[in-house]
Amino acid sequence: MIFLKALFIVVEVLSCLLLIGLVLLQKSKSEGLGLAFGAGAGESLFGARAGNVLSRATVILGIVFMANSLLLGVLFAQKDKTLMEQAPAPAAQPAAMQTQPIDPVDLVVPEQQPAAEVPVEPAASM
Repeated sequence: MIFLKALFIVVEVLSCLLLIGLVLLQKSKSEGLGLAFGAGAGESLFGARAGNVLSRATVILGIVFMANSLLLGVLFAQKDKTLMEQAPAPAAQPAAMQTQPIDPVDLVVPEQQPAAEVPVEPAASM
């Protein structure tokens, strides 16, 4: 699995660098940065259809880059899932610490009965 991840990372970096190079080589309307990196040499190498070849290569490399990014995302997401599955189960509580669930009926406070009146005897006169 580690070898597969490393291979996909290498493909990702290579496709990224090649994609950057192809975009810079393409002919722009104002001959901007593409001319500085030899876009004219690309036209003489590929002939009059250099734009078609470069744009087609850009599309293919873009698809490779996107598919590779998706595969890397799936591979690295599976790592988190397996870590959660390998996590140890929580330790069981000792019997003294375990509590029974509280019944809501037990929480009801009983009504208090009014206090019985105690007859008061008049004080004995002297």
